[in-house]
Amino acid sequence: MNAASGEGEDHLRRVTGAMVILGLLGIPLWGFLRSWTAALAFAVGALASLAFWTLHRLLTARMLTPSVRRRWLYGFLSMGKLALIALVLRGMMGRYPAEALPLAMGVLLFVAGILLEALRLAFQKPEDAA
Repeated sequence: MNAASGEGEDHLRRVTGAMVILGLLGIPLWGFLRSWTAALAFAVGALASLAFWTLHRLLTARMLTPSVRRRWLYGFLSMGKLALIALVLRGMMGRYPAEALPLAMGVLLFVAGILLEALRLAFQKPEDAA
């Protein structure tokens, strides 16, 4: 494994860590500020987001192969990530239609994690990047 892929793994680990921290902070916040049903919806969205992110990491790593068939296979399986989010949203919105905002915020944790890592990199000193 070369240094570039090791650094990439560090970024992925930091994004995952940020998602977990934001999820753990968000559950009690939604519970105290809105309702415990909202906290439950946020937690379900956060778990779906973590599952989405984990699938993304696994499938993307396996797509980096010289075999065209395997790339197509894992590319097709990547669509399962979107199906996961769609199934969670459909099921939760049918059960708890009033909790759309906390559910959506939970699902978007992977975006927040990526943005936090991007901000960290933007303010990183140039000598630290080398």
